[in-house]
Amino acid sequence: MAIKPAKEMYQEAQRKGVTFSELLDRERPSEREGLDAFEFALFERDINLKKDAVEKFYRTSEDSVLFPEFINRNVRIGVAGLGKRDVVLDDLIATETPIDSGVYETVQAEFDTKKIDFKKIAEGAPFPTVTMSTGKQSIKLAKIGVAVDATYEVLRRMKLPLLSIHMQLIGKRLAKKMVAYAVYVLVNGDGNSNPASETELALSYANLLGWMLDMDQWEPTVWFAKKAMLKETMVLDEFKDTRLFDTAKTGALATPFGFDMKKFNWDETTLGDDRIFQVDKSAALELVKETGAEMIETDKVIDKQFEKTVVSQVIGFAKIFTEAAMIFKKAAE
Repeated sequence: MAIKPAKEMYQEAQRKGVTFSELLDRERPSEREGLDAFEFALFERDINLKKDAVEKFYRTSEDSVLFPEFINRNVRIGVAGLGKRDVVLDDLIATETPIDSGVYETVQAEFDTKKIDFKKIAEGAPFPTVTMSTGKQSIKLAKIGVAVDATYEVLRRMKLPLLSIHMQLIGKRLAKKMVAYAVYVLVNGDGNSNPASETELALSYANLLGWMLDMDQWEPTVWFAKKAMLKETMVLDEFKDTRLFDTAKTGALATPFGFDMKKFNWDETTLGDDRIFQVDKSAALELVKETGAEMIETDKVIDKQFEKTVVSQVIGFAKIFTEAAMIFKKAAE
């Protein structure tokens, strides 16, 4: 059966909390082996992603409806395509929660701090407890985006492979902005008086070891820092011995104390300067995301209104356990 996509399918996908491609897979599956439903829709419309130009999407209204999803798919590839040395959201996020509003009620858990010896608890004595309650402040989702300033006349003769590269680069840029947002919440908290603890010491192996061991309730899964701090840390005698790490073979950075060391690739602000972050991803942050939100402004793309079109995500971050993230700050010499 010929696929006849319509603009309304984007609204339907958003209501169902899925992407346009996922909706096509459900309702209009591919009839050709090796192609998913969206790729099959392009095949039926005779749109070749390897050689055609943007104007091929605008022969008919059915063609133009497919163009926003072409952009969204490439942006999603870019979002997932940061370098292996870069810290990414997956290094920081324990769980993802989709919601259909712009405000989210957080849940806070607090463990009883009483010391309990390893001996039989007297009859009637209280057990240590964990108290779970809603946060004092709800978190508000924010739109994180990149504006695209181009005209249809500029884009229409651009080959689709070249446009794919640009959209994927925009996706990488968006990913970096989202990571920076997550790091900001790690540092400052989510509005519920829960900033990360910060230890200021001289940069040395002994001090880093002690700081790492201070995370005694959680297990660090990643360290990350900006480039300048990484360079200072990686030239410490204990970390620069090539016999201990396989940096020369794989390009991966040294793994201090057995877990990954990554680069916080964000140099536009002072966020993170002279600091190393230590995170247990299983307990640090919850990603809250608007359900079904398309990355590109669908109606504007279909109507050839590319000027100042925004590629964005609507997200927020809630802290799960404050102690699952710690900061080492290099003391001034």
